[in-house]
Amino acid sequence: MAVVQFDGEGTAVERYAAAKDQYAAAQERRDAAAPWMKEVGFVERHHNGHLLVRGLFAGHYLDVDESDHVSEKGAGEGAAGGALVGVLIGPPGIALGFVIGGISGALAATPTDTESEPDALAEQLRAAVPPSSSAVVLIAGAPDVDEMVAALGENAQGVIRHTLSAEQTAALEASLPSAP
Repeated sequence: MAVVQFDGEGTAVERYAAAKDQYAAAQERRDAAAPWMKEVGFVERHHNGHLLVRGLFAGHYLDVDESDHVSEKGAGEGAAGGALVGVLIGPPGIALGFVIGGISGALAATPTDTESEPDALAEQLRAAVPPSSSAVVLIAGAPDVDEMVAALGENAQGVIRHTLSAEQTAALEASLPSAP
């Protein structure tokens, strides 16, 4: 497992795209990609500590955004209340009240629709990726990890490599969603 960390929340994706373009140019094919490039995940850690995790992690696709938690019930109640208040103004007021009430209700109420988060992976990513930074993560064999580190490591803020034991691999895979 390797975590190649960059300063800035969107920097990891930019560095990955640049490495992919360089590889494709060297191969003289637009669609060329090294095997590791098809197995990476991206992590952004916002200044408030929330994680944004997207991509492949041990063969499982993840799309988890910790700051994307809203209340569907609150949105519905707020929209209904806003529309009722808007009745006093007329049709434009109903529409405006519906929108403003829905947004404020969704944000003010307790979140009800949260994404499942692989706790074991999230815990490791929090330890490896500091706030206001991003990383490219690869869980693969040593040759693929070596190639990724060589392609990305030059501009990296830090590179963390860790050999996973059979138990760690099993725990990680158990925490990931069952469908890739």
